[in-house]
Amino acid sequence: MKKFLTVMLAAALAVAALAFAGCNDPEQPQDGYTFVVPDGAPALGAVSLLNDVPDGIKSVEIVPANTISQRAVQSDIAVVPANLAANLFNKGQDVKLVGTVTHGNLFVLGTSNSVNALADLEGKLVFSIGQNSVPDYVFRTLLEEAELDVVQGDAAQEGKVTIRYFADGSAVMQQLIAAKGEGIDAVGVLAEPAVANAINNGMVELFDLQSLWQQHTGADTPGYAQAVLIVKGDVAKDKVFMDELIAAFDGNGAFVSEHSAEVAGIIAKVYPQSSFAAQTFTAETLERCNCGFMTGAACKAEFEAMADAIMRINAQAIGGKLPDAAFYYAG
Repeated sequence: MKKFLTVMLAAALAVAALAFAGCNDPEQPQDGYTFVVPDGAPALGAVSLLNDVPDGIKSVEIVPANTISQRAVQSDIAVVPANLAANLFNKGQDVKLVGTVTHGNLFVLGTSNSVNALADLEGKLVFSIGQNSVPDYVFRTLLEEAELDVVQGDAAQEGKVTIRYFADGSAVMQQLIAAKGEGIDAVGVLAEPAVANAINNGMVELFDLQSLWQQHTGADTPGYAQAVLIVKGDVAKDKVFMDELIAAFDGNGAFVSEHSAEVAGIIAKVYPQSSFAAQTFTAETLERCNCGFMTGAACKAEFEAMADAIMRINAQAIGGKLPDAAFYYAG
């Protein structure tokens, strides 16, 4: 009996030791991680994950874009605007930047092709979306590089580029359609996939801001860090899961291109209220949404170029400074 009790005690202690080790192993999630992404272009950058969720993720949510700041803090993994990622880190949140998921989808359109260079926007009123967003900062940086004075207002001012902001692309479209109907030469800034609709309504594409940004930075590829993937610090320590997470995003560009007819349905299944729920995308339109995933040194260079542009216009939008090396996931 004594020998039996000794064996049983040893077995119990072994089980307890294993349980204790599991509880204290930072690489062992208890019940899975939570993931959140805002509706719109960022959701397009996460379609491959939404379609085939890794086992380590227990919940996936698409939320209204205006709630992502709060929801990102509450979640283990998030896709967020690039400036928000820097802001969270600089304000003490334990987050790591894993990669860029979208690289810009902004285009300047006109009711005619009378504008041939950014300098031609001087003295004009530009209808635009996304005030104080990453694309807005990129656009304003390009205007300032062209030595143009940029102001905000409701009417054109001589010698300046006047930007009038709207809450969404549909409002900009209404302004452009009304101007075209009255024979007025007007300019607007829109994001894909709304650009395709604008062109179908007779608008002319004037500039691809992603290509202009490439000229500005001298990068190998067009675009800028628009939406990025971040994880909490404890998630970053889970190397096995991180490999699975990166793999889930890595093929997103190809997946979106090859399954263009399915993309809206995948998003709507997770979030029926999505602005994309009733849309049908073409492969060409989705390609212009620039949803390829980028990690490593290329991602860091792209992010810092964007963050440096924001610093010159509104440093507080990224928390007052460029994030240091601890911000970037080392892999």
